Amino acid sequence: MLALELDKSTVKAFMAQLLRENVFNSFEVRSVEIETGTRLSIDGRHEQEQAPEAEDIKTGYTTWESLRPLVYAIIKASPKPKCMKIVFSYMANGATEIHSNAAALFLNLTYENDAVYFTTGTAQKEFLFEKSLDTSWDEWVRNFFAQAGLVVGDRE
Repeated sequence: MLALELDKSTVKAFMAQLLRENVFNSFEVRSVEIETGTRLSIDGRHEQEQAPEAEDIKTGYTTWESLRPLVYAIIKASPKPKCMKIVFSYMANGATEIHSNAAALFLNLTYENDAVYFTTGTAQKEFLFEKSLDTSWDEWVRNFFAQAGLVVGDRE
């Protein structure tokens, strides 16, 4: 598991990138919580009758690409968030490309006190004591951040 912090000098640019660009479009969204004057919670699951028919969506969760305009509109219409948490999961059909034992791969984003933190997590298909799944996912996440031009360091 990684615990990372975004370089503080890039937080404002990152938030614009998160809310307006497609950097995180390859992720599904499990949940979003935004706290301004009130707390708003968004469950990323598709309602059964609203789920897309696309064959590549097997988990029942919406993509960040679909949810991003709603989250952006909420933030734009509200006072600056005190806190925001997003639980991303890597697309189910891509998880086994990263590791054959991957059932789910998570990237958790937390924004609070003008700082952005990330943690990673994994779920195994079959319980194993070895940590190669975690290592593979953490390496993939570090490469993802590097390719996106996001400067992150280990959280202390």
